[in-house]
Amino acid sequence: MKTFLILFVYFMTSLAHSEVISSPRTQTLSVTTFNLKWFGLGGAMWNTPEQEFRQELIKRFLSEELPDTEIYLFTEVVKTDVLSETLKDRFSCVSYEGGWSRHQHIVLCFDKNKYRAEKYDEDHIISEVDLGHGGLRPALQSKICHLSGPCFLQVLGVHLAAGPKSEKRIEQFQHIKTNLAQQDQPLPTIVLGDFNSYSKQQSGLDKDDIEVFESLLSTPERAFVSINKEIKTYSSGEWAKTYDHIVISSDSIKKMAVKGYQSCQNQIDLREKFVPYPNFRKYFSDHCPVTAQLEIKNH
Repeated sequence: MKTFLILFVYFMTSLAHSEVISSPRTQTLSVTTFNLKWFGLGGAMWNTPEQEFRQELIKRFLSEELPDTEIYLFTEVVKTDVLSETLKDRFSCVSYEGGWSRHQHIVLCFDKNKYRAEKYDEDHIISEVDLGHGGLRPALQSKICHLSGPCFLQVLGVHLAAGPKSEKRIEQFQHIKTNLAQQDQPLPTIVLGDFNSYSKQQSGLDKDDIEVFESLLSTPERAFVSINKEIKTYSSGEWAKTYDHIVISSDSIKKMAVKGYQSCQNQIDLREKFVPYPNFRKYFSDHCPVTAQLEIKNH
């Protein structure tokens, strides 16, 4: 009997050890941020919902050009229900209620066969980021969790104030900084969306907007970095700008690869097949998506 007990304990100990060894310490995840330009109104603020024509075009573009993306962060979505219906075959989406019929929502969509989303507190937003202004947007905040398992990632989606308003954008990011500082055990975090970030040549500040945002969020223990500073996401050629970013907490997330869609780059790779910018702007958006393959450390 004693021999049996010793063998049983040895077997269970070995089994537990093998499970620890085989349990992955990291996982890869593909994320995309994409400004859809007045989605639900056909690409223009003055349009009506009946003039939205891009549903099937965008659905096909995503499935053909970005088939590996598991999490999307969309901005400028006026009709969130239309977007959810368009992507329902593979994705579930979360957002919030905007206070204006033409409010440009931030929408998080995730592969519903792999993941689920949870509210960080009582809702999916950091409301203070709209600065109490009806024309600005809150930040979206959600936890991404395994379908039948723990949450492993925090996603913050932003669509910051547009135009020569660097000070206002910095104020918006200060509210995000406050939110992160209050978290006792923060998950690996990505901040993505339309930052409307200006260069120092445009703003007159000492640093580019995105560098200021990085410094604001970072602490000695946890640095936040944009992984696509050189990838253009708005307009094309010499006028191309980097407005959309994917920012990661670099202590727990590693960039494996990052790529912007060719239409918006200032130097086009003609060896690639892509929709030229004039047509891309007409049929899709004035912004191009940027996609990253990330490696996330499991807690």
